[in-house]
Amino acid sequence: MQGDMHRCAAKCCDNNDLTVEKVHQCVERCSISLHQAQNFVQVEIDHMHNRLQRCVMQCNDEIKDKMGPNPNENEVMRYTQMFEKCTVKCVDTHIDLIPNLLARMKQVLAQGKQQAPM
Repeated sequence: MQGDMHRCAAKCCDNNDLTVEKVHQCVERCSISLHQAQNFVQVEIDHMHNRLQRCVMQCNDEIKDKMGPNPNENEVMRYTQMFEKCTVKCVDTHIDLIPNLLARMKQVLAQGKQQAPM
């Protein structure tokens, strides 16, 4: 995609019939699909990141709900281990989602549709 964008921009620059402003507009048009693709990928990554954050926050909330107002050292250690186990599970779950995410992104990008599917 980036190569296509640069080849398109080079054609704009090679066109001696265009004014500087028209060349600039032409180059901007050449970069639209690349920018859309970059935005699509960023949205997908942000979505995955937000899902992971929500999962970890859920772990944190569950531990806070279980923990009393004044936990002793042993309880803190036990709750810390529970939290760590929960967060590791979140990470593992989201790592397992990456192959499908990549496949979906590749498919959408190959079709030239950079809007995030709902």
